[in-house]
Amino acid sequence: MNIHQLAAAVCAAAWVCGGCGSDTAGARVPVGSLAGGGGSPGASAPGGDSGTSAPACPDSGGPVDPTAMIDDMEAPDPAILMQGGRSGSWWAGGDMTSPGASIAPNGNASAELIPGGGRCGSHYAMHVTGQGFTSWALLTVLFRYGPTDGGASGVLPYDASARTGITFWARIGDTSANQVRLAVSDRATRPEGGVCDANVATGPTACYDSFGVDLTQLGTRWTQYRIPFAGLGQRNFGLQESVLDTSALYSVDFDFYVDEIFDLWIDDISFF
Repeated sequence: MNIHQLAAAVCAAAWVCGGCGSDTAGARVPVGSLAGGGGSPGASAPGGDSGTSAPACPDSGGPVDPTAMIDDMEAPDPAILMQGGRSGSWWAGGDMTSPGASIAPNGNASAELIPGGGRCGSHYAMHVTGQGFTSWALLTVLFRYGPTDGGASGVLPYDASARTGITFWARIGDTSANQVRLAVSDRATRPEGGVCDANVATGPTACYDSFGVDLTQLGTRWTQYRIPFAGLGQRNFGLQESVLDTSALYSVDFDFYVDEIFDLWIDDISFF
């Protein structure tokens, strides 16, 4: 069993809430390959604010389609909003083979109270901190989990073909690195899709070469990011696709760079 398979097994064992389980993206390409990886750098909207001053708020009260909201994090537990046919949840972790590496939460990830009174009526957000990783570390949200064709529970694909992209609010802590990679996995980049080969780390059949973008201008002020699927790109180490298959998505991942301290907040993640 290689490190990727071991991580996937640990992830799978960590899920304890019904309908929230996952083997999540435990098998990861080394995060060091993020530099210069596919997709346009740092797509974001200007503005935002720190966690303690008057927050910058969106122009509208939320998505026009209420089923577009993946999670508003107002229920402080790992599960996302059970709407629009979704039934997934949040998980955070890393390779844990590096001396001194740490991440919190480690496993099922629940929303945390936003300091300073919240943001635009939002009181809770996902919050992950960590350091010391030399291979991979991430915060991930799965879209669906449930019985597979074989009868056992597992990660399932989600049809988001009616959607254009992902939007969310984010900020970092004062001592955090200001870069993270957002990636979206589909049937060709997750082994559950039956297309790629999870037993190889690189090459034309390798899994986990997800479509993504490097966010390189994260700041301590809340900022809303609006990222179209069409703007995402692969990192060219695994199975290559012409476009992201939005009819069979598995997760949205926030991948952290190696050898950096990270302190990331995510709130109100939604399709548009």
